Amino acid sequence: EAYWRLHGTQRWVLRGDANTAYFQAIANGRRRRNSIHCLWDGDTPLVRPSDIRSHVDGFHKALFSPPLGVG
Repeated sequence: EAYWRLHGTQRWVLRGDANTAYFQAIANGRRRRNSIHCLWDGDTPLVRPSDIRSHVDGFHKALFSPPLGVG
């Protein structure tokens, strides 16, 4: 960053990095591509983000918790 401040244009130094529409489109596209919009639990579709989160959390808790009656 120090290199670019020394070698950058005066506008970049004074105003900072431009948060361009191109950058925003790339960031938003990546976010959309990596999101889970619908998850099926058997025959039931889970659409609300809170339902998806609770299903995934419950799945991983059951997967990584010790089995009952062992120990």
